[in-house]
Amino acid sequence: MSQVPGSDGDGRGADLAWLYRQNTSDSGITGGEPRTLLLPMPTAPRPRLAARIPVTILIVLLLCLTVGAVAGVVLLLHSDSRAAAPGFGESASSGGSQASAGKSVTPTQAKVGCQAPQTTDDAGHPVYYAPGQMFDAKPNTAWRCNGNGIGQVISFTLPDQTTINEVGLVNGYSKVDPASGARRYGEYRRITEVTWTFANGSTFEQSLQDGVTTLQKLSIPSQPGDTVTLTIKASSQPGSTARGRNAVLISEVSFSQP
Repeated sequence: MSQVPGSDGDGRGADLAWLYRQNTSDSGITGGEPRTLLLPMPTAPRPRLAARIPVTILIVLLLCLTVGAVAGVVLLLHSDSRAAAPGFGESASSGGSQASAGKSVTPTQAKVGCQAPQTTDDAGHPVYYAPGQMFDAKPNTAWRCNGNGIGQVISFTLPDQTTINEVGLVNGYSKVDPASGARRYGEYRRITEVTWTFANGSTFEQSLQDGVTTLQKLSIPSQPGDTVTLTIKASSQPGSTARGRNAVLISEVSFSQP
């Protein structure tokens, strides 16, 4: 077999043999064998890579934006927090401050200008209202003053070299009668505003929420001194019209140091 013109002997030219035809026309060339002409075959243009790259980048960017938008919506939904006022019996920190995790300080003494006389509970047992019951860690005991209590001042003595950065109180009678199960908090008045005064003359106002039977705390800048006074500024109406319910009570007070 004769080789196709232009091949280098390795058979590659044979693959293109069909592209050749013999020229039998009068070419004006004498002698020799008829010449073979190569007919060029049109080829389809290949898509340029450079033109495809921007499309790929655009698709990737759109995917990234979509994923980012979805992630943002999910985070927004999870971070949605609904602030609700504490319900009856829940604890609260008033004055817009977070309660600190300081060390508790117990007063050594409390002086009051008003103290209600002894009464009895539903089982007939005597009930006392001594000022020391404000810091005995017993929610069923309390100090009591008959009337609305406005203007009453309670003076607490603290251990020497004490620095206070948080105060608090239970603003009513949190007792549950052991005999009848009656809840006393809602029957009496509840204190709604007080002023704390320290030995250096600094004063801090605290507003208290009605319906919260646990400690309501107020964080303050650190105050040195061994004396703190509490002045009652406002109280609610009694929750019951029963005899003897027109009174203010404080079940517990709290002091904390850094």
